[in-house]
Amino acid sequence: MKKILLVLLIFSSSTFSQSSVIEEAGYILAQQAAFGGLSYLVTKEKVYGHLLVGAIDIFFVYAGIQNGLQKELDAQQIGYYLLSTGFLAKAGYATYFGKKHSDKKRFWVNYVAYNVLVYSGYFLDSLSGPPTG
Repeated sequence: MKKILLVLLIFSSSTFSQSSVIEEAGYILAQQAAFGGLSYLVTKEKVYGHLLVGAIDIFFVYAGIQNGLQKELDAQQIGYYLLSTGFLAKAGYATYFGKKHSDKKRFWVNYVAYNVLVYSGYFLDSLSGPPTG
């Protein structure tokens, strides 16, 4: 246990990167909590959770198009347009096409889709290299 704490202490210093491992773990935990909450909400039709999640997905479609328009690399532009299409398909699934599936399947489809789409966006951002400044 002491070795693990020592390793965490070493990696938690910000000398190795812009943010520490503990900060990054916190960001990932917050994202997973949000993805889980939204995926749970999509199964609640009585409180219009599926429509709320669909609206959030449409916002991500808009954000992806805006990111694609601002990128200089063609691979990033095309990638963001594909991600926007993925979020559009996810919005359609959340609001209409997923109603025929069980709540468990709707939860996992949305949860996995959020993870794949969001982390693919992070990968696209990494293609341009570190920010200068």
